[in-house]
Amino acid sequence: MAKKTGEEVTSNTLARPPEGFRRVGSVSNAPWFLFEAGATLLGVLENVYERPDERVPKEKGGVSKFFQVKLLQPIMVRKGKGEDAEMMEAQAGDVVNLTYGPKTKELEKLVPDILAGAEYQVWILVKNKFKLAAGKSMWDMDVQIQQTKAKTASSDELDFADVDG
Repeated sequence: MAKKTGEEVTSNTLARPPEGFRRVGSVSNAPWFLFEAGATLLGVLENVYERPDERVPKEKGGVSKFFQVKLLQPIMVRKGKGEDAEMMEAQAGDVVNLTYGPKTKELEKLVPDILAGAEYQVWILVKNKFKLAAGKSMWDMDVQIQQTKAKTASSDELDFADVDG
């Protein structure tokens, strides 16, 4: 039965993709992992995406990157912008956004393997915030990964030249 116009389909909807399918686009309106000293994130890295960003000059593309992570444990997140942002708890299974920055950018190297079927869990501990030049600041984080599933070999990677018979 089709949904009526205006009726929201949520993550609690019973329809689920078959095992092994991967999302090809970002989860719209996902909340952001809340950086604060002592916060941790544990989840499965899904992909890296780009979004329009007014803080990035148009001559540099006007976009910024971000990751999406499917949570394996509850965490505090920020939903919304600026003073209107709401702090809330996201649950295991929810998808959250993770800022692309000096400590997380290495995760982007994993994306080709993820798209080829690999799975990586990411664990992050936010340590403390420190000041940089020109009034900027940065969060010190411990970012770690664990491969939990190897990528699937493609047909052009298979080589049976050394196999007898």
